Amino acid sequence: MKLLHRLPKMFQNWRYLPTRWIIPKLKSESAEVRSYTAQVLGEIGDVQAVLPLIEALHDADSTVRRFAISSLGNLRDTRAVESLIPFLSDTEPDMRCAAVVALGVLGDARSVEPLIAVLNAPDRSVCSATTIALGQFGDRRAIEPLHALARTTSSEWVRRYVSEALHQIEERET
Repeated sequence: MKLLHRLPKMFQNWRYLPTRWIIPKLKSESAEVRSYTAQVLGEIGDVQAVLPLIEALHDADSTVRRFAISSLGNLRDTRAVESLIPFLSDTEPDMRCAAVVALGVLGDARSVEPLIAVLNAPDRSVCSATTIALGQFGDRRAIEPLHALARTTSSEWVRRYVSEALHQIEERET
């Protein structure tokens, strides 16, 4: 244990040491390398990767952006919220769904209104993920929009997700 205190600060938490060597791979010429790098950074769990991953949200490759979004959710650092919200209106449903899931995991109240705005998304996966995320938040602002969705959707699955989300919101209040 005494040895640990004599090591330079960067080596004391050795679990995050690989982050220093991996982050530069986000600038690789290969989109595949950048994608895997974004994914791995989320799995390592080092918040030092948050700002480089936020930069990766502007990558030309959509797969890199999607992995960066997911990894930012995994890191659970709310500095990413404002950078993720614009992806709720991305042209690709997969990108919107990844953003919804990441914002749901982050659990920051700044996400509630933007999520409510995409609640009626025509893509069922985005709609379902948004419903689940709003349930996780437990925010009362989602109650009426969720009831409205339950009345208008033709999907039995979405109605089930709405029912569960409303139940989660009610549980938080008690």
